[in-house]
Amino acid sequence: MVRIGQLLISLESREIQLNSESLRIGSRAFDILELLIRAQGTLVSKDEIMRRVWPDTVVEENNLQVHIAALRKALGADRDLIKTVPGRGYRLMPAHEEPPSQREDAAVLLPCTSTVLTAGVSALIGRQQLVAQVLDALNAARVFTLVGAGGIGKTRVALEVAAQSAMRFPDGVVFVPLASVSNARFALEALAGALGMKLPAGRLSPDLIGAETAGRRMLIVLDNCEHVIDAAAEIARAMTAANPALCVLATSREALRIQDEVLYHVPSLDVPQDASLSDEILQTSAVQLFLARARTIDPCFSSDERSIFLTGLVCRRLDGIPLAIELAAARAAVLGIEVLADHLDERFRILTGGFRGVLPRHQTLKAMLDWSYRLLDDTERTLLRWLGVFLNGFSFDAACHMVAAHGFSQTEILDALGGLVSKSLVIHDSGAVPSRYRLLATTRAYALQQLEDNGERKAAALAHATWVRTVFDRAPYHRTERPPGEWLSEFRQEVGNLRTALDWAFSPGGDRSVGIELSAMAVPFLFDVSLVDECCERARMAIDAASHADTASVSVNTKLRLLAAYAAGLVYTEGPTAALRDVWSEVLSLAVAASDTEFESRALWGLWNAYQYGGEARAALLLARRFGALAQQSGNRTQCVIGCRIEGIALHYAGEPSAAREQLEAMLNAYVHGWHRWNTVGFRVDHGIVARATLARVSWVQGETQEALRLAHHALDAALEYEHDMVTCYVLVEAFIPVALLTFDQAVAEAGIAMLRTRASHAGFAIWATCCDCYEEYLQSMSGEGQCRLPQFRASLDALRKSGFLAPLTLLLAQFARASLAAGRRDDATAAINEAFRHCEETGERWYYPELCRVRGEIALAAHQTTDAESWFVSALDHAVRQGAGELERHAAASLGELQKRLGKASEMQLPHPLSDVPMPEHSDGIAAPGYIVPPLNGSPASSSERDLAARPRTSGSIL
Repeated sequence: MVRIGQLLISLESREIQLNSESLRIGSRAFDILELLIRAQGTLVSKDEIMRRVWPDTVVEENNLQVHIAALRKALGADRDLIKTVPGRGYRLMPAHEEPPSQREDAAVLLPCTSTVLTAGVSALIGRQQLVAQVLDALNAARVFTLVGAGGIGKTRVALEVAAQSAMRFPDGVVFVPLASVSNARFALEALAGALGMKLPAGRLSPDLIGAETAGRRMLIVLDNCEHVIDAAAEIARAMTAANPALCVLATSREALRIQDEVLYHVPSLDVPQDASLSDEILQTSAVQLFLARARTIDPCFSSDERSIFLTGLVCRRLDGIPLAIELAAARAAVLGIEVLADHLDERFRILTGGFRGVLPRHQTLKAMLDWSYRLLDDTERTLLRWLGVFLNGFSFDAACHMVAAHGFSQTEILDALGGLVSKSLVIHDSGAVPSRYRLLATTRAYALQQLEDNGERKAAALAHATWVRTVFDRAPYHRTERPPGEWLSEFRQEVGNLRTALDWAFSPGGDRSVGIELSAMAVPFLFDVSLVDECCERARMAIDAASHADTASVSVNTKLRLLAAYAAGLVYTEGPTAALRDVWSEVLSLAVAASDTEFESRALWGLWNAYQYGGEARAALLLARRFGALAQQSGNRTQCVIGCRIEGIALHYAGEPSAAREQLEAMLNAYVHGWHRWNTVGFRVDHGIVARATLARVSWVQGETQEALRLAHHALDAALEYEHDMVTCYVLVEAFIPVALLTFDQAVAEAGIAMLRTRASHAGFAIWATCCDCYEEYLQSMSGEGQCRLPQFRASLDALRKSGFLAPLTLLLAQFARASLAAGRRDDATAAINEAFRHCEETGERWYYPELCRVRGEIALAAHQTTDAESWFVSALDHAVRQGAGELERHAAASLGELQKRLGKASEMQLPHPLSDVPMPEHSDGIAAPGYIVPPLNGSPASSSERDLAARPRTSGSIL
């Protein structure tokens, strides 16, 4: 049995007892608990938990969070034993483990035969695991070096290790502060002074000091070795060679590089993620240090929700560097956290005034970095300055490109970069392939200031923009030769650098021509990585700049790229508006004039998308067929396959499910993702996934409800594995949520809506976020609270109409009418259904038309108009049978049968046959006339003369 707080856990029998009574938790929660127990207090990553607990299932992180919450609830008062490490995972603290002391001025007593060192230090925060690792290693090794950037807390960790290991060294612990040594030749004197030695008349040597300490079991702490690194290395080597009982613990910004040295990299404190909640923010060590220091100055330092958020933001922007956090906390305690956060860009001016008694270079952030900068050689200084322009890190090739004009050889650059890494001024991301490097935000700010001071800022920015353009110029090769997820993850790393380059190019001191060319090449990738809103903004900026009088002429290809990228994103941010159709029409005109069939296809697809999303079923079908004809004409097999998909979607909305299924199944039978990938930049969609989503809708309409659910789940699983927010949101909006709602699976619908809300908000898909609100109200209307939420439902429909995203309108209006009818608001129900009828007549949408007739019959029945109700039910059944819409046919037949039973007609009831004696009018392209048998808006089915009128083709302006 294992005891965790008040719980007794048996891993063998998978039982939990609380106060001698059995406690039940879910099997997944128990699996997670077992993982945490077996980790024995070490971190278990989120990925590891999800891989072990859900080995064959793709699940959202929300599932893990729910089970962790359940475990914490089971622990009750001991819930804090499960610690969250934001962005990484969880650890289970042993029940006997005491939380770190919160004393703010604990004395560290280091016994030594020659001296007693007492250092007033604050409580250690966030370093317990590192200290424990070093203490464990003291049993086996002789020389340890704590390396890390300036201000990272190396000295503080060394002091803690020394204090906790004092009992292991009966002859004492000696602290040697080398920071005060101005020249390497005085390092030995500092050591001798710390040991209390009487200086000899002759020359002092390491061997002499070694003889003085011979046989003593002691620990020597060499603090701040970087500026006398060779002397410190020689001291450590000589002292340990002369005395096997002696250990050396050094702190430095680079390794001593001597034999048997053990390196421990001191990392930054952990900081909260962007989306962390308050309790998660407060659990990070960086925030804990900030609050502890601030409250030593102001015990009432604010801890409300807003202040906690800003504190997390400040700690994140300071990279979790303890020195910077302590300086920031001191300022926040005086100025307030709001003021500090607003002025953090001025960090080198505002972050001053450290604790009295600390080293002068630790009194200000700039002084600390000045110290490091002065220790570099000329090549290292130049490289550090010019690397400051990279926001998201860089490769070795990028570093070479940046300083190419300085005439350095690759070998010199490699040596300089290696030196910066070893001195902890550049961070090597060891997990990246190929290798990448980065600067901490504070170091980067310092490097940029040095660029400014040396008059190199503009030249460095131009070199940086040129490099980013080179990176994205290689993208088409990667798109065709590598899996999408692989190359996109690599280019996603460059998004920050792309933003930096574009911001500079379009700034007053930048280069507008460079910005336009870079935008045309790279901005479509923002669409590919689901940064749709930014894609629109950046493309619009470049389009406006291209029309500027001072800008050199822009090529047609550049204009096409920019306009297509702008339009591709605009549909998801602004909706399928007239402005969007105008942009795609301009792309079409330019492409036709330039005989560019690739962009002509893009324009036709974009126009189809705009009309399909706008609920214009008739126009969408015409455009889908025009797209397919162009694909056939140009012999583009990929686009022929895609043409089947978009025609299948259009046919579904036009109320022809059998024809839609034929097109979709033909597409899926022919489709191979690796081969039929439209490799146009800014168009990363797996067409097989989205085709299955539409097929799920078609299956439901045809009465295959279980198959529809299976296909919807399968499409969502595939979309999540594909890892593209646009594809995932499309599946949720078009299939997963509607099918769940239509099959009354409220739990599945609720989960889908929650996922859609998260994904759409994250990626900036405004129209899908608006649709999400409508689906939420649809779901609520199915419960007992639906009648109370009609105003919210109405408001969400108004927002949907305003967006122009009318594809789901009839489905939503029908449900609003049902909810209004249930609330006794018959006039509102009638108005909603009539609006749906008008929409169908104007656009040619027919897929849900039989259900509209059925709901209209229910409204008539509620008004005791049984004759009208029966006529509407007959009309619903006629249309459902004609379309082959088996599910809607069942709905209509059930309503009609119930009514006829109530009227006493059960014995003579015969279900009507479709109006086979009346030919169904068609357009020349075979599409049923949108107004055929559309009921009038005065409350009764259409007369024969009205049917004739409605059957006439509707005239309208050109769709292109």
